[in-house]
Amino acid sequence: MPDPSHLSQVPKPHDLDLSGAIWYAAPEAPEGPQVAFVGEYIVMRHGSDPSAPPLVFDQDEWAAFKSGAAKGEFDNLT
Repeated sequence: MPDPSHLSQVPKPHDLDLSGAIWYAAPEAPEGPQVAFVGEYIVMRHGSDPSAPPLVFDQDEWAAFKSGAAKGEFDNLT
């Protein structure tokens, strides 16, 4: 489990300048999840509502997310 003090180190979406972000999406699902690499952070948003607050991950959180996805940890979500 992550150290709770770590959570205060990840910036809030409004603390990042996303104006120049390049958003990446799966070609077959451009309105699905989109990610951008902003400085040392990874930002994720939903392509069908880009004005909604995005999620912000640090490098360790992103690595854990990718690892979980590769292992199928999200396969049973509806």
